[in-house]
Amino acid sequence: MVDGDYSTALKAGVASLGLSLSDEQVGKLWVHREAMVAENLKFNLTRIVEPVDVAVKHHADSLALAAWAESARVRVRRVLDVGTGAGLPAIPVAVVKPKWVVVAIDGTGKKARFVLETAAAMGLKNLKAEHGRSEEWKKGRFDVVVFKAVGAAGKCLGLAKAHLPAGGHAVMFKTVTEGEEWDEAGEVAKQLKYDVCKRFDYELVCGDEILKWALWVFRRGGR
Repeated sequence: MVDGDYSTALKAGVASLGLSLSDEQVGKLWVHREAMVAENLKFNLTRIVEPVDVAVKHHADSLALAAWAESARVRVRRVLDVGTGAGLPAIPVAVVKPKWVVVAIDGTGKKARFVLETAAAMGLKNLKAEHGRSEEWKKGRFDVVVFKAVGAAGKCLGLAKAHLPAGGHAVMFKTVTEGEEWDEAGEVAKQLKYDVCKRFDYELVCGDEILKWALWVFRRGGR
C-alpha cells in the first residue's frame, strides 16, 4: 500500500510543476521507492529514502524534465539518461511519459541492473537500461540527453553532443541557477555549437524546505 505522506507530497510536488499523476502512476513510483530501500541493504544506492524526501527530491524533481518539455513545446520521442544511478530521472519520466522511449545508462553495472530489473517489475516497456559510460556508449541519437547529479555542466555538454542531432537538447538538473558554472557552461556551449542556452527554474516544497532548483537547457545547433 502506498504511504499516505508520500502520495500527498508527490501529488503536491508535481502540481507545482503543472503536472498531474493518476493513482496508478503514484503506485508505480511507490514500487520504485520500495525497490530503492531494499537495494540499499545490498549496496549504497541512494541516501534519500524517507517517503516524503523520495516523493519530492527524487520523483517530483525528476519530473521537472516533463514539465519543461511541455512548457517549451519540445517534441520528445527518445531520451537518454546518462549516469542514471537509482533510475533518476529515467523511471519517473518513463512512468509519466509512456510514449517516450527512455534509455538509461550507468557506468556501474549494479546500478544499471537495478534499473533494468525495477523497470521490468513495474511493467515499464518504454524504459531500457544498460551498463555503459557515455564516452564509450554509442547507440543512436536522442531528442534529449539528460544529466542529474552527474558533474560539471561543461563536461556534460561535451558528452551529450555525440548523442544529439541538430535541434536536440542537453538538459542538466542543477541546485543553483547562477554563478561561475553557468558562465563557464555558456562558453563551452558556444565552442560546441549549441545555439540556445536557457534555464527552467522551479520550486518544490519538502517539509519546511523550499527547494529552488533549475534545469539548464542547451540546444544543439547546426543542420
